[in-house]
Amino acid sequence: MEGGYQAMPADVGNYACGNLVGTNMGVSAVAWQQWQGRCPTVSDMKYLTTADALAFYRWYWQYYNIDGINNQALAELVMNNTMGAPKRAAEAEQRALQRMGYSNVAEDGARGPITLAALNDAASKDLQRIYNLVREEWINYLNTINSQFRAGWINRMNRHFPPMDGNTQMAGGGIIGIMLLIAIFFATKK
Repeated sequence: MEGGYQAMPADVGNYACGNLVGTNMGVSAVAWQQWQGRCPTVSDMKYLTTADALAFYRWYWQYYNIDGINNQALAELVMNNTMGAPKRAAEAEQRALQRMGYSNVAEDGARGPITLAALNDAASKDLQRIYNLVREEWINYLNTINSQFRAGWINRMNRHFPPMDGNTQMAGGGIIGIMLLIAIFFATKK
């Protein structure tokens, strides 16, 4: 459903200011509200343009400091996870870094300068390991969620962000690829 409008009542991301307003092109009502600083309407979500969605994704990429990650494959994995739950995504990265020995990284759910420096250092030393550990920690988090959407989220991880092996520098299609496909799809529908 990430390519068009949907307003499933069971999807908590479809609610803003207590109202069911929906999600469009992967932009949730909650995230839209944070981006625009006001409650979105059904019309705002239903008629979100491709240009607006791309502007949102640029803002989101910068707002959550994903632009500070030097490796594109790791940045796209982090973006995917952050779109699901920003604080939980940062915690997953921090747990992965701690598993790699970065004891100065606190599990505080904020992707600040210490976490970014550690992610970049880890990626420069062993990209495959940090990528796979972040991926594993995110899937571990998803497995704690009691949601009808969990299986779909894990399937998306496996489809677009498979484990990285020693022969690849880019694990999958990534969120940037997904965003471009969404943009192309909607541009051709007009």
